[in-house]
Amino acid sequence: MTYFSTITAAQDSGAQADHTAYMAAYAKALERARYSYFDQHIVRTDDGCYWVADEGDYEPLMEELVDRIVHTIDAGRSDES
Repeated sequence: MTYFSTITAAQDSGAQADHTAYMAAYAKALERARYSYFDQHIVRTDDGCYWVADEGDYEPLMEELVDRIVHTIDAGRSDES
């Protein structure tokens, strides 16, 4: 199952608001990756939101989301010995 957590830019659509929203999503993805067995993907939508997608249960991301990934943080844990 893929889990989403949305980070929205402020009403101001300027570069600073976009950067702030991206950095908030990056911080959330970094925090989640530390304790996860799954990679964390930062996905940008047309409306200026950033999503942090977790590939839980090994479910592949929908093709629409794959094309919108702007950054991936590797999982912090591994179940392989």
